[in-house]
Amino acid sequence: MKTAWGIALLLVAQIIAWFQSNSGIIGGKLSQYYILFSLTFGPIVSVLFAMATKTMYDSGISLWSIRFLAFGMGYAIFIPLTWYFLGEPVLTYKNGISFILCLALISAQAFLK
Repeated sequence: MKTAWGIALLLVAQIIAWFQSNSGIIGGKLSQYYILFSLTFGPIVSVLFAMATKTMYDSGISLWSIRFLAFGMGYAIFIPLTWYFLGEPVLTYKNGISFILCLALISAQAFLK
């Protein structure tokens, strides 16, 4: 249960981090107030990442595994959000291979002991 909670925290942190990093180029209100958005959500993202790391580490997951899981999740989240909000292509050869590698990384950390 702790591991699932940690993964959920990582997921939310990665999504907010994407918006925080890219709010200046998305358009609309976010691009007008991207500095304010970043300053507001920066501390929240930091706390979410810290809580996710502690929660998963306390449940017995090694720090290396948490790091690789966070990286893989971040990349897997980056692809659909960048496609949806910025219209960048998802199905390029490079993105496809990278996405498969991220899924392999996440699966290795989640299912192998």
